[in-house]
Amino acid sequence: MSLSGLLFLAAFAAGCFLAFQRHPIFGLMTYVGTIYVEPGAQWWGQGFFQSVRWVLIAAAVTIIALQLHRPKKETELRLGSSGIFIGMVLFVVWILIQTLWAADQDSHAQLRSIWISFLLVTYMFSKCVDSELHFRYILWTHVAGCFQLGLIAWTSYSGGRFEGFGASGLAEANAGALQLVTGMVVAGALFLEGRWVAKGVLLVLVAFIVNAVVTTVSRSGFLATIGAGMVFNFLTPSKYRARVLGLSIVAAFLFVMVTNPQYWARMGTIKERGADVVGVDTGGGRLEIIQGQWQMFKDHPVGCGHMCTTRLSKDYIDAKWLTKEGERASHNTFMTMLVDHGVLGGIFYFALLFWIYGAVQTLRKRLRGKTDFYAFMLPAVAGVLAATVVGDLFVQYPKLEVRIWFISLLMIMLHHTELKYGKEVPAATSPRRVVARGPVRASPRTG
Repeated sequence: MSLSGLLFLAAFAAGCFLAFQRHPIFGLMTYVGTIYVEPGAQWWGQGFFQSVRWVLIAAAVTIIALQLHRPKKETELRLGSSGIFIGMVLFVVWILIQTLWAADQDSHAQLRSIWISFLLVTYMFSKCVDSELHFRYILWTHVAGCFQLGLIAWTSYSGGRFEGFGASGLAEANAGALQLVTGMVVAGALFLEGRWVAKGVLLVLVAFIVNAVVTTVSRSGFLATIGAGMVFNFLTPSKYRARVLGLSIVAAFLFVMVTNPQYWARMGTIKERGADVVGVDTGGGRLEIIQGQWQMFKDHPVGCGHMCTTRLSKDYIDAKWLTKEGERASHNTFMTMLVDHGVLGGIFYFALLFWIYGAVQTLRKRLRGKTDFYAFMLPAVAGVLAATVVGDLFVQYPKLEVRIWFISLLMIMLHHTELKYGKEVPAATSPRRVVARGPVRASPRTG
């Protein structure tokens, strides 16, 4: 067994032991970390490592540890009172019902399994992340995981578009780029809030993450970075907004320095807006795909199961936009939800967006004028979710787990800040001015 394999086993065992011995958060960290490492996909992970379902074991350890270390009932986040979690449960029920008529039973079964696991992941996050310290642990684990992807790109990239991250669901360039962008955003918040040692470590980690983003040459990743950056700057505490703007400009300059002409040539095709240009990959055909998907939806208003666009594409999309296999997949998450899951799928997607917007607005008001930990983390969590929404416009992400992580963290922030500050939001952060009706007398205590 290689040294890398031994190190993984030691870290995995330590995380499981600490989950039982100290707190379930270490089990959750092991779960997140294992997703990024995915031993079976690594050069050192052949044989024994491929035969073990490490992520499943980490999840089981976390859930068992939660039974041993029950959270305090008076401060526990109850998922049953969360509208977004109830919506997720109802969506899973609808996926189960659609099994009766899904066009691609194998793909639909995979989606069904993934979304049931999403419910368990939300449960684990909501119960394990029960303090600011544990919130910080998870964010650092996420950044470290993105750094792992950066290391893979650093050691394996040999030109073109890099699609060899290996991590579950992240091998494809656009998905890998979006995951890395979320790590960049979180690292930015931890850098702003952290001490000098943490800042130094983060600078090293982010350098590898940014380089990996560039290797994907992903247009959707590039636009997701811009969207996340705008949200991050907008939600930064006002006291630090000028500083963050300056750091953002520096970061943009450094980002340009690690790119190459090939990268910007591909980014330059964004202005073509998918037009059919001979010899240039502009992402052409996406509008035609959407038009075909609209017809699919009208013919199947209750949806036809996961990957339905691919199955029906030859009957609804012009042959010139199909692949050599005679099919074409969806390139838009909302249209995927609409075609695959019908009217209810479209409603669920927009309900998700409205909930995120409402939660961010609530936290923005609740944290106005404050400079505590969650005031620094709100721009990161909102920025990550903004990046996923931008990514949704160009790629189908119905199975994107990082979205579930950060929706869970947003739920946790709402709960923790409510416990800390209460539901009521002050009308103003400045002292209230009182107009005296009579002579003003000095207080005997102040003179």
